[in-house]
Formats: sequence, C-alpha cells, structure tokens
Amino acid sequence: MSAKEYRLLKEKSAAAGLSANAWLMTQLETNRPTLHREQETWELIHFMDKAGREINAIAKEFNSGYGTAEELRRTVQLLMEIYEHIYALRKKGYLRVS
Repeated sequence: MSAKEYRLLKEKSAAAGLSANAWLMTQLETNRPTLHREQETWELIHFMDKAGREINAIAKEFNSGYGTAEELRRTVQLLMEIYEHIYALRKKGYLRVS
C-alpha cells in the first residue's frame, strides 16, 4: 500500500468514526471481491446443466404417474452432488457461485 493509499484509508476510516481495520472489514462485508475461477465455474455449470436435465426427465415421469422410488433417490443424489460441487468451489474461495 502506498503512502497516498494509506492516507486515504485513514481519512475514510476517521470520517466513518472507525479504526482503519474496522472500516476495511465493513467494506469487505459489502464489497466482497469476486474471484474468477473460470475453469471450475464452467465445470460446475456443465455439471448442473446435465444434472438438471436428468432431474427434469424424472419430474416428467412423476407428473405422468410413472415415477419410481429409485428415480426419486436418484434425484436426491443429484441434488446432493450439486450441493457438494458448489460447496467445494466456495471452499476454494469463490464467494459467490451463481
């Protein structure tokens, strides 16, 4: 951080009535940086697309009255896998997966 940036930080934190650290924490709560993980994001999107199509096909079976318990288990399994993929990506530091 340059001397000019530090001075600006001190001015902004003093104007807000906070310490420099508290001001930075407040800023991070509202202005979180988005980390770009293009490869992981696209992999997740492709997985969610594939899983979504399979879940949709199972839902059509149920709507027609022909759904089975095994298909319902498969739907729950797919939803759990989607959650696990999203959780793994967030754990790497990608704060917003949408």
